[in-house]
Amino acid sequence: MEIFIHTIQKGSDVFRDSIEEYIKMSKKYAKISDNIYFNDKIAKAQSKSKEDAHLAYDNLYFSKINGFCVGLDEKGKKLNSFEFAKILEKSSKISFFIGGAYGLSENFKLKMDMLISLSSLTFAHKIAKIVLYEQIYRGFCINANHPYHK
Repeated sequence: MEIFIHTIQKGSDVFRDSIEEYIKMSKKYAKISDNIYFNDKIAKAQSKSKEDAHLAYDNLYFSKINGFCVGLDEKGKKLNSFEFAKILEKSSKISFFIGGAYGLSENFKLKMDMLISLSSLTFAHKIAKIVLYEQIYRGFCINANHPYHK
């Protein structure tokens, strides 16, 4: 199984060690790729407008669509950990997308197989990402009847 995490994220990742730990613990279940994107085009677009930012995100993200695609969105479906674990059974390739400062465009969301919300709270991208990694590992453990979830 392969999981691709795609994030438009500026700056260093303060949770890098924790993410690496979740990737390591998940290795027996899947190969996980952590893909971080940010460039001058995105920076410039974000300083202009939401529409320009979405266009810059889309130009980058449309080429990354692969397998069962899940977008993280504040209006997405709220799941418990058992429901989230079922996502991991949907395909041998799953891609998760975290938008930039302006989230994901409506056009891009239409390409997703599923939109989910990690919480009713709003998180910084880096926090949402570490929560996603933890839930992926927890989901694998739920599906494997591993005691981590208990």
